[in-house]
Amino acid sequence: KFKMGKILFKKLNPKWSCILSKKKFKRVFLALDTNNIKYAEKFVTILKKELAGIKIGKELFSYYGPSIVNKFRKYNLPIFLDLKFHDIPTTVYKAVKAINCVKPNYLSIHGIGGNDMIKAALRASGNTKILTVSLLSHHDQKSLNEIGIKKSVNNEIKKLVDNAIKNNVSGLILAPKDLEIIKKINKKFEIFVPGIRPKNIKTNEHKRSLDPLTAIKKGATYIIIGRPITKSKNPKRTLKLINEEIKNYLEKN
Repeated sequence: KFKMGKILFKKLNPKWSCILSKKKFKRVFLALDTNNIKYAEKFVTILKKELAGIKIGKELFSYYGPSIVNKFRKYNLPIFLDLKFHDIPTTVYKAVKAINCVKPNYLSIHGIGGNDMIKAALRASGNTKILTVSLLSHHDQKSLNEIGIKKSVNNEIKKLVDNAIKNNVSGLILAPKDLEIIKKINKKFEIFVPGIRPKNIKTNEHKRSLDPLTAIKKGATYIIIGRPITKSKNPKRTLKLINEEIKNYLEKN
């Protein structure tokens, strides 16, 4: 009855359908990679209508603690708390349990922590969706070899992704060029992709980056972008152009 009522409501209320349609095309999470809360709020205030959500990372969280999540809740945007927990299972369980007090929509952990750690995070997560990181986007074959991982980058990522799926996490965090790995995944997962750089930006620390539209074409659910928007001459226009490009593609596919 509820579903039928919702369908009927949308038919009778074109405005509601329009809101849902616009939301479907919003795929950018703004990365608040700063320790300046006023600076972060300035951009969220300016861009909130065009965002799918916001990502709060370790820097902002380390300065202000869990209360920072409540600070940004007033903008009515999904919040991804990107803390990348990686520790023994008991410690991760307690850390995730502590995060529950502020109820972020998403929380990241490291897939390399293994089965027991992932399961501990899931047991403690409540309504927060757990996303696993495979390999950080600054890694390449050389850096893997330096820390003693002799497998190829692709094989290591595939192993971590398969393990995360086996443990029933809610989603994955993948570097853009690792999206090819998810083609054979049957289950529907939310795929968050950092390391996004527009084609006109050449220099960055992300070794496996892609432009926004290509990442969406390759299967990203959401793309995470910070500096290419916040450091641009016109952040609002930059985000609008990214959104329009994605919307035009999704409408045709």
